[in-house]
Amino acid sequence: MKTEPILKLAMLLHENPGAYAILIGSGASKAAGILTGWEIVLNLIDRLATLEKEDTRSNPEKWYKQKFGQCPRYDELLDILTTTSTERMLCLNSYFEQNEEEKEQGLKAPTKAHRAIAELVKLGYIRMILTTNFDKLIETALKEKDITLDIISSENDLKGAIPYVHSHCTLIKLNGDYRDTRIKNTPEELAKYSPELNKFLDRIFDEFGLVICGWSGSWDTALREAIMRCPTRRFTTFFLAKDELSDEAQKIKDHRKAEIITIKDAEDTFTDLLDKIQSLQDLEYNHPISRPVAVATLKRYLTKPEHRIRLHDLFHAETEKVYRELVSMSGEFEKDRRSFDKNVLQQRLRRFENLLDPLIGMFAALSYYDRSSENAYLLTECIERLLQLPMQGNFSLQFYPALLLAYAGGICALERKNFGNLSSILLKPKYREYSHTKKEPAISRLDVHEVFKKSVLGRLLPIPNAERSYIPGNYYLFDILKPILSEYIPDNMRYEEVFDIFEYLLGLVYMDLMGEYMAQFGKKWSIEGIFAWRYWTKGGIENSPVAEFIREGSNEAEDWGLLKAGFFGGSMSKFQETTQEFQDYIKKVVQGH
Repeated sequence: MKTEPILKLAMLLHENPGAYAILIGSGASKAAGILTGWEIVLNLIDRLATLEKEDTRSNPEKWYKQKFGQCPRYDELLDILTTTSTERMLCLNSYFEQNEEEKEQGLKAPTKAHRAIAELVKLGYIRMILTTNFDKLIETALKEKDITLDIISSENDLKGAIPYVHSHCTLIKLNGDYRDTRIKNTPEELAKYSPELNKFLDRIFDEFGLVICGWSGSWDTALREAIMRCPTRRFTTFFLAKDELSDEAQKIKDHRKAEIITIKDAEDTFTDLLDKIQSLQDLEYNHPISRPVAVATLKRYLTKPEHRIRLHDLFHAETEKVYRELVSMSGEFEKDRRSFDKNVLQQRLRRFENLLDPLIGMFAALSYYDRSSENAYLLTECIERLLQLPMQGNFSLQFYPALLLAYAGGICALERKNFGNLSSILLKPKYREYSHTKKEPAISRLDVHEVFKKSVLGRLLPIPNAERSYIPGNYYLFDILKPILSEYIPDNMRYEEVFDIFEYLLGLVYMDLMGEYMAQFGKKWSIEGIFAWRYWTKGGIENSPVAEFIREGSNEAEDWGLLKAGFFGGSMSKFQETTQEFQDYIKKVVQGH
């Protein structure tokens, strides 16, 4: 039985990330309304003939040869029609950059094909792109995805380029860029590459498979020769073709034993290819996946309502995978509990963090991007599931995974003021002790001091002066989450501010939700955070980001999103009462240490 070539291509890209290069010709930009290089030359000749008040008689190239006695050259035409470099740039801009009408029509902008290719790059499946086009459509699509890109469009770029093995994505503009008048256009220019570029291409065509789209092979003589020159065939070559191959392309097909994929257009084909690869990803979630892939998949599902079931299944599958692994590890925790030292603790934390890495990414991304909180129930279910691990004695560190997720998701939700998501992390999760029938607020187990048993485990954490710090676990979480959340809060000062506000709010909510439990002891207590030592040791929080957060909320009164999400029973007076109690408590704690 023979597999469809497009399915084979999807499988090969999925199984061999980074092993295939894409070669894009002018056909891939046609849908965007971009002229080919030769079409631009002919149009420039028409302009010139108009200025000369002559008729090209539908054969601009012939007219030019008769007029000037030589073949038309792109750079010489620009020299005739313009004087300064600025004029040349403005002349070319009209061919490649949008005017207002084209912007309204969506012309001269990246197509679905360009954006699908950019997504394949972001997911790590493509790292090498070659193009004969002068336009910037593929660069724009890649930059829209925040992809770090290395571009080679001239001999100088080639000399200074970093090795492509160290590049996230290398884009080779074989014929140059429209902003550089040295672009290759005429048959003579396209017939020969420099020795340096030939050597570079020899490596690429030897080491990579090829996916060719929108390139006929008819004009680019030097490129054809470079492909034909390669004697090896490590990976398959695929021609994505609407029509029959040209004679030149047929020779390349035969030489590289290429497979033909008949397509309707580049847009549908690359969109379909991306979808097939993403479907293969969906089948992988019983296996280890990377955080970037997990986050990219979650964001894709989140933006399309029709993927709600897929989003649920994705989150549920990753949560269950983590749960099963934690259960299998729980026996080791109990065994090691009595002989804990710094190395044992840090090894255990690394195992937790490595296991949780994809789930942390998904948890943070959902908290940050789901503005409607439509999928916030997944956050609640995840925390509840990871808190209900089988108890192994009184080993509090087993609550560390849920704590880490709560911090990551809570900080992201707070940064975006997604208070519905924050409620699903701090208010809604419940926890039941195995010896009790009544559920209690899960926040009772999201106390960093109890998780690390204050000085017992906290003094073993890999942070400066851990043995003398009252809150070593908080500083550890601050350091661990900072690089993970930099995608959402890149500014270091802002990260510190949001971290402090989250810990302050965590303490407030703890004091509010656990009030009934504390009443039987006749006193109230709560969870401390870094903010307490950062601000109260300097006189209080009056001029801190925490105070600003409180003032902004107080000004909004009952319309404050935090209260509307259910915090403090929706009551501003209860919020203010709890705030006063919490600040009195924090002041005593700091003064006592």
